[in-house]
Parts: sequence; C-alpha cells; structure tokens
Amino acid sequence: MPIFNNAKLAVASTAIFFFLALLLSIGVAVFSFYSVRDFEQRAVWVQHTHSVLNVLEEAHSTLRDTVSSARGYALSGNDEYRGNFEAGVRQLNSLMHELRNLMRDNPEQMQRLAATEDRITQRLMMARGLLDMNQTTAQARLLEGKALSDDIRAGFAEMKGTENALLATRSHETATSADVTILTVLGGSLLSIALLVMVYSKLRREMRRRQEAQQRAQAYSDDIEDLYNNAPCGYHSVDETDKKIIKINDTELKWLGYTREQVVGRLSHTDLLTPESAERYTRELLPQFLLRREINGIDLNYRRADGTIFTALVNATAIANQETGKLVSRTVMYDISDRKRAEDEIEALNADLKRQALHLHSVNKELESFSYSVSHDLRAPLRAISGYAMILEEDYADAIDEKGREQLQVIRRNVKKMDELINDLLKLAKSTTGELTLERFSMEELVGQVIAGLQQENPGVRFEVPLMDGVVANRGLITQVWENLLSNAVKFSSKSEHPLVRVTMQVSDEEIIYGVHDNGVGFDMRYAHKLFGTFQRLHRQEEYAGTGIGLALVQRIVIRHTGRVWAESKPKEGASFYFSLPRKGLVPTLIEPQ
Repeated sequence: MPIFNNAKLAVASTAIFFFLALLLSIGVAVFSFYSVRDFEQRAVWVQHTHSVLNVLEEAHSTLRDTVSSARGYALSGNDEYRGNFEAGVRQLNSLMHELRNLMRDNPEQMQRLAATEDRITQRLMMARGLLDMNQTTAQARLLEGKALSDDIRAGFAEMKGTENALLATRSHETATSADVTILTVLGGSLLSIALLVMVYSKLRREMRRRQEAQQRAQAYSDDIEDLYNNAPCGYHSVDETDKKIIKINDTELKWLGYTREQVVGRLSHTDLLTPESAERYTRELLPQFLLRREINGIDLNYRRADGTIFTALVNATAIANQETGKLVSRTVMYDISDRKRAEDEIEALNADLKRQALHLHSVNKELESFSYSVSHDLRAPLRAISGYAMILEEDYADAIDEKGREQLQVIRRNVKKMDELINDLLKLAKSTTGELTLERFSMEELVGQVIAGLQQENPGVRFEVPLMDGVVANRGLITQVWENLLSNAVKFSSKSEHPLVRVTMQVSDEEIIYGVHDNGVGFDMRYAHKLFGTFQRLHRQEEYAGTGIGLALVQRIVIRHTGRVWAESKPKEGASFYFSLPRKGLVPTLIEPQ
C-alpha cells in the first residue's frame, strides 16, 4: 500500500511539473508573439524616419542641381541645361509632395517644411529668371539668391536634425524592446528546460523501478506454474461456453490490479476491456476468432481496477478440451504502453520540427528584408558621393586642374565598384534565403543562353559544350552558378593566345557532375581552400577585376541543392571547376514548367 501511494504521488508530481512547464512555454510563446509585433511596429517607424532623411537629402541635392543647371544655362546658353532645369523642377515637386506625405504625422515638421517650400519656390523663380534674361544680364546676376539658398539649407538642416533626434529615440526604444524580449524568452525557456529535466528525471526513475520489478518477477521460474505466473507477458484462459476466465497468471493480474479471486470464474475477457475495445472485440474480433480459432497482433485497451488504462498487444488461440469437448481460448497479451507513448512522443517531435521549419522560414524572410534595408542604406551615401563628385566636375570645372579631375574620376569609379559589391552581397544573401522551389528544365538550353551572352562581349573565346540531360533544380539559382563559373573561365583565359572554355558532364547513379575548364592562368592548389570564401582572391585586382564573391555564391547555391563544389588547377595550365547536383532525393517543392 505505501508503494502504491508513493507511485501515485510520483505520477502526480510529474504531471504537475509537466503542466507548469507547458503553461510557462505557452506564456513565453504568447509574450514573444506580442513582443515581436511591438518590435516590428517600432522597426517600421525607424524605417520611416530613414525614408524621411533620405528624401530630405535627395530634395536638397535636387534643388542644388536645378539651380546649378540655371546657372549653367546663363553661363553657356546651352539648351541642355534648360532641359535639366525643367526636369529638376519636376523631380523637386515630386520629392516635396513625398515629404508632405511622409511628415503628415508630425505637425511641427510640416510647418518647417511649408516654410522651406516657400523659400524653394522663391529660389526657383529667381533661377528661372536667369533663363529668361539675355546672357550678359544673367551672368551679372548669377550670385543673387545666396542668402535665400542659405535659408533653405538651414531649413533642411533643421528638419534633418529633428528627424535624426526621432531616429535616435526610436532606435533606442527598439533596442530596449528587443533586449527585454530576449531576456524574458531566455529566462522562461531556461525555467521550462529545468522543469522538463525534472520531469525526465522522475520518468527515468519510474522506468527503472518498473524494469527492476520485471526482473524480480522473472526470477521465480522454479516450475511450470511459477513460469506461467511470473512470465513477462499476461496469460489467461477463457471457457468460450460461458465466456468466463478460468485461469490467469500473476503478471496479467498485476497489470490489471485485481486479485485472482476477483477475476477467475467471475469476469469475462470483455469485462477487462474499456467500453470501446469491448464493443470492437464483441462485434468484429470474436466472430473471426470463433471461426478461425486464432487472432494475432491485435491492439486492445484494458481498464485497470483503479480506472487507469493501458494498451496491450493480444494473441489468442482456441482449442477443444479433450475431456469435456468445450472450446477454451488461451490469450497472450503484451503491455505496449511504452511503445504507444514513444509513438506519441515521435509525433510530437515531428510537429515540433514542422514548427521549427516555419520559424526558420520566418527568420529567412526577416534576413532577406534586412539585406535589402542595408543595401538601401549603403546606396544612399554612395549616391551622395557620386552626386557631389559630379557637381564638383561640372560647377567647378574651371577651378579644378587635370589632376583634380582624375581624382574625381577615381572617386566615381570606386563608388561604382562599391555599388557592384553591394549587388553581389545581395545575391549572396538571397542565395541562402527564400523557399527553394524546383522545376525540370534543360541544362543544355540554360548553358547555351549564358554562353550566348558571354560571346557578345568576348567574340575571341571558343566554347565547347556537350549534349546535356535535363535536371531538376532551381533554374534562377543554377543560372547564377553557370554565369559565375563561365564568366570566370572567360576572364582568366582572356590573356591566352587562343582562349578556350570547355563544359563537361558526368552522370552516376547518385549525382550529375558538371565541369568548366579553361586554358588560362590557373592557380596554385595550396591556396584552393581560399577559392570559395567571401572576398577571397588569388589574383590581384589590377590584373583581373571582380568582387571576390562569385565563387562563394556558387558554393552556397550548390550546397542548398545538397550538391558539392571543388576545383583543380596548376599555375599557367588552366583551371577546372566542378559542381554536382543529386539525381534524386531533393525534398523542396517541385513545380513543372508552364
């Protein structure tokens, strides 16, 4: 009796701990959901402030360009400057309209914007006056409007200062919200883990206790009766004439929680079953059993004396008693409750895996959005640098010597290079995010399209392409793989006397291996480990242009397709790049081409 009470207490405490862990997990999930919603809203306002600052900067820059165009016309009389002036006025009107929409939530900023807009209108009217004057008069009045331009500049500076203050406040609030969320989720998760560890420890102790009990029961095997009574499975015999149990072993009695006196001659097999299993046994299984006199591998739910339920695997046979002629069934049953629990746990784990997959998909979407935001923020100062360099070239052409103009050209070339680098980084980010949708397409046709584009710019390069089978993959990503590998082969073989690029394909049971071979400068295999790293280069920038991201992008795309990438080369003997795609086993969604 004390052992029974201790077992009930252990089960109850385990259930309480598990219930607390479940409630805590639900609470953490709900809090995380609302915290993420709040974080997203704050992030929207931070992005809104960034947009206002960008449009303010662009509007101010456009005004300066427009006024400069009017001055250029007054100085040169070139009608191109007049056209640039009119285009600038239209663009400036559009930007001011956009600013009004962006700032309508801030009345103070709207007042500053209105005052600045009035000054802009006056300044444009003065600039337009230069277009209508003769050249001599216009040149004499070029310096007019400086005070008004200074007022406009001050107005833009004040509005930007206000927005920068808002940006700092909103960014701080967003960071604080994120920190609170992280700490809460982390603390709740750690507490949930601690509770689950306690539950697991209790379950392990209970399992050990049951295993030890079974081992002790198997020790009593002195004779046939002891072996029957203490077998690790349940046995009982039923007189099919009156359906009463006439014999039952101790193991089955132990499972059921009855004494032998309570069962033998008093209860039937169906009396031990749950109502649902009893109905199924009477309606479906018993007629088959009486007909074939055998049933095997049937799952039935039994009800213990205390009302709890366990599942057993039942095998039964029926034979006629030689003396009485009565039909007697012998039933063997195995408690498979643990297996059922394991199956339920596996189902729960599968459901958790699906939830994790959905979470990862959401994180990838956020990463893609973040990549685009970063690229936008990086491009804004690049446009400003390029624009100011152009203004210096145009407005101060007479004051800058040849060396200065060369330096400005260097600035603009480097801005262009930075823009290309940002584009490559975006491609690299996109290659690992988003859903990998697959389709069946012709690899030969795709390679032919890439080569056709390269031959227009490199007519001296000869290409050799074999017949190629179709493939199942993401067409857009595989196109980037071929573009990078083939353009690299063209670039590094361009200094050869007869540049040649060959494409090969090998097919095995498991994968398709594609190769791109050139007769260019090659590389030392000691440095092959650097090839597929981001920003890693084996040749100087002055010799061969590039950002150092192409091969890293190739590797990421191929790995997403569960393939592999490698290279072989010798200095001055060309290089060979290989990548493989599996012939089967890809899991992502397959779509047929339209």
